[in-house]
Amino acid sequence: MEFKKILFIVLLGFVPLVHAQTAQQVGATTVYIDTLATNSSVPWEITLEGENYLWVTERDGLVSRINLLTGIKDTVLDIRNDIHAVGESGLLGMALHPDFPVIAEVFLVYTYGPEDSQGYFNECLVKYTYDGTDLTIQDTLIDSILAYSNHDGSRLHFLPDKTLLMSTGECSQDQLAQDPNSLSGKYLRVNTDGTIPDDNPDPGSYIYTMGHRNSQGICTLPNGTVIISEHGPTTDDELSVLEPGKNYGWPLVHGFCDEPFEDTPCATGLYQEPIYAWTPTIATADLVYYDNLAFPEWDQRILLTTLNGQRLVALKLNATASAVIDEDQYFFGQFGRLRDIAIGPNLEIYIATNSGTNPIIKIITPNSLGVKEFDANASLVIPNPADNYIQLMPGNAAEQVSILDLNGKTVLEFKNVEAGQHLDITKLATGTYAVEVKFVENDQVQRSKLMK
Repeated sequence: MEFKKILFIVLLGFVPLVHAQTAQQVGATTVYIDTLATNSSVPWEITLEGENYLWVTERDGLVSRINLLTGIKDTVLDIRNDIHAVGESGLLGMALHPDFPVIAEVFLVYTYGPEDSQGYFNECLVKYTYDGTDLTIQDTLIDSILAYSNHDGSRLHFLPDKTLLMSTGECSQDQLAQDPNSLSGKYLRVNTDGTIPDDNPDPGSYIYTMGHRNSQGICTLPNGTVIISEHGPTTDDELSVLEPGKNYGWPLVHGFCDEPFEDTPCATGLYQEPIYAWTPTIATADLVYYDNLAFPEWDQRILLTTLNGQRLVALKLNATASAVIDEDQYFFGQFGRLRDIAIGPNLEIYIATNSGTNPIIKIITPNSLGVKEFDANASLVIPNPADNYIQLMPGNAAEQVSILDLNGKTVLEFKNVEAGQHLDITKLATGTYAVEVKFVENDQVQRSKLMK
């Protein structure tokens, strides 16, 4: 991803109100953490639409579209009466067509009943059309995939050729992962019209890879390499390179070929080992590849969300993506279970959490912000526009007031600012800036736009 100068003055989600963010350090970088939305029912998938919207699936059967500028959340689909949500099942994966909104198709995975006598039910991949307000015209692409209260996979990801990958779990029936006649415990690859791609490993089957326990994370690197994460049992959560036709070993091999019980299957050379594994497990969820200096500590690293681990993991790969050469972990227990992650239009990061009120949080730095329309009511200083001086809104004092240019560089800084104190900005050229205020009373950091 090419680094470009970013017009950044007002935070995503900032207009029309000034939001207080929590400031904290990620290495040498100060990041600001805010909340985009709360009170979702287990947000499972988040995905960006252009510059202004975040789509969310909620496990109980709602699809929502959140305006990043206002925080307004609109429900575009309600299938709570159609799905079967028990345990880990329900409405799960989602992907927008790569050419959305020109091709206004939205792909979803959900489970539905009834349960059989052993507690099993079904999972399907469906395609909807977005009409600008709602999701309509359901078209089922793959149906009658076995589902259970856990191990349902369901992550969706478009490849560069615009075919769609879907992970499926083995529904706690280990043997299904090695069964070529079952779609469970696999990655499936499908065309957007529901047909099987001609260049699938078996042109008559959706199966792209097999031997999976429960993979729920996938991303594509800039060079086209596909990386997946996968839940292990009590050992060996895995990070792997996904290659068509490969067998990833479950349940015959757990992680690397390093245990006596794995000697016989590993000797066959049929099974693909991961490039990294975690023991004890951290419940690896979804992942993205971050390729920008907006967050220097995360540049050219995989960012992996974790559930039981309740942390964000940053992984540096070697040049061939065949090994992890560095690992750092962040936000231990701070936000609870981290389910999904997405990179915003201005390089900010969104994370769907599954704890408490299930907030969707956003993480930003001065280099990951975007200029949006200015709301004068949101100003932290007066006058605005300004000429030679500014002062804080009446009654406010601050530990620090910083003026930042369009590249996020601090150009003026004032310490221990008293209420009513005039701050000299005559050195500033005419233009647009951000003013960042760290308040005395509550240690909050807030920002707004400044015109000169």
